[in-house]
Amino acid sequence: MTNMMCPMCLEGGRVVILSSKTEKHVLTEAWCCNNCRHAWRTEPWKLSNANDFFKDAYYTKVAFSKKLDATKIGMFKHFEQLASKAISQQPRLMVDFGCSYGILLQIFKEHNWQIMGIEISSGSQKVLIEKGLPLAPTIEEAGLSLGTVDVVVMSDSLYYLPDPIGTLRKIQSYMKTNGYLFLRQPTRGGLISLLQKVSKGIAFDYRLWHDHVHLFSRKSTELALKQVGFIE
Repeated sequence: MTNMMCPMCLEGGRVVILSSKTEKHVLTEAWCCNNCRHAWRTEPWKLSNANDFFKDAYYTKVAFSKKLDATKIGMFKHFEQLASKAISQQPRLMVDFGCSYGILLQIFKEHNWQIMGIEISSGSQKVLIEKGLPLAPTIEEAGLSLGTVDVVVMSDSLYYLPDPIGTLRKIQSYMKTNGYLFLRQPTRGGLISLLQKVSKGIAFDYRLWHDHVHLFSRKSTELALKQVGFIE
């Protein structure tokens, strides 16, 4: 046990160290909360520049990302259908946080949405520019006014961030009071849990140490959204 506080449930005294590793001569640790089962690690940004981290990551390579994004088209179309059903007035604005190559942006644009993509990967930014899609590396640099966004989509992006709660608060400040957040991410209670059992922990270790900074459980996801006020 450590004296650390879980960033999701804010419980102290129930955090355990999962593992420790040395990267670039810097000791990094991974922790787990025994209350909400949230796991997190020292973020790679402490070791290198964020842009360098994403530039070198395998999932930012053009061929891999385009193939991966293609598998999400059905889900993205469903997001648009739900959003358009909930919000019909014009103009309406959607922000895709972690927009990759802009597939979701294009789908919403085709259905008369104003769009903005937030993307830190330089490789993805190049593709977005070639497609003529609006983008910014951070939401603060997107030129948006507070309280003007109807829909924010975060698909497979929250767990890469060093401060998920702070990011959610920032995003909420740009949203209308009746806006919608579409959050999609793996949890420890889903596929990752199954893979962990089958691989005897290898899948869990890979996820936490090779790309994710946070590994949410269903409970910690709900607690994060409650902290910010997205749900009661």
